[in-house]
Amino acid sequence: MKCIFIKTEPGVYQYVSPGGNHEVCGFYVIAEPTEFTVFEFEEFDVSCSARGLLSVIDGWELNGQFFPGTDDHSLPRKERYHEYCGTTKPWKKFRMSQNVGLIEFRIPTKGEGFRVNVKFVKNEKPCNAVLQNPVGVYTLRNYGQAVNCTISIIFPEKITVLAASVAAEQKVEQSEPSENVFVETGIVKDCKQRGLKDYVEIKGGDGLDPGLMMVAEDFCGVKSTPSKREVDVACGNTAIRLVSSGQYDNSVTIGFDLLLDFSSSSLICPALLEAL
Repeated sequence: MKCIFIKTEPGVYQYVSPGGNHEVCGFYVIAEPTEFTVFEFEEFDVSCSARGLLSVIDGWELNGQFFPGTDDHSLPRKERYHEYCGTTKPWKKFRMSQNVGLIEFRIPTKGEGFRVNVKFVKNEKPCNAVLQNPVGVYTLRNYGQAVNCTISIIFPEKITVLAASVAAEQKVEQSEPSENVFVETGIVKDCKQRGLKDYVEIKGGDGLDPGLMMVAEDFCGVKSTPSKREVDVACGNTAIRLVSSGQYDNSVTIGFDLLLDFSSSSLICPALLEAL
């Protein structure tokens, strides 16, 4: 896909076909992690007879890979696609399930196109998100629900666990019954392999789909102080995935920074090495 457009601001955007282009183009939109992206079409002219087509996708897709991945999205993949052609604009507003959304289109007829109003609205309980900044701090939560939540950072990254409460067992004896007091276990590794249903994965890969990425480390446990070690992910895309059964109110806070030295990386993707 050579004609890719990426937008990070709300507003009204228009595309008019120059004609003769049979490629599929992509209009990628990314909001802040605490916002939903919303698409509302104002004008629409995509000829069906000329094999024109426009698709609205809940999430991002590139080279056949999707974010969020199939296991992390509340909708099956076929319900994340909405395809249109003709001269009647789609009547509905398309609210994405996370901060990223995509309009894919093939408009070969000169002068045809579309105009779309892109809005960002508040998301009170963010789950999946693509982060724009390669440096920062972020907290993933499941809000007590049986959901998988992933953040994607499309850079090689240094990851530090600042705090975690994943599969936390509550203490039996409490001075105040209303307080949540948990056993400080520290970070416990290989929780998935141990058969636990609640855990965090630090992953890396060359595409968008976290389900196709390699695992650098997985862990669970309760830790209220920052870890002294880093997990270095030398891949084009770094993901932190919180898997939750719904039995616990899970959260993990991570610090992340751009990885510049790949010599002692926990995970190295071959495609990144080839590009160096």
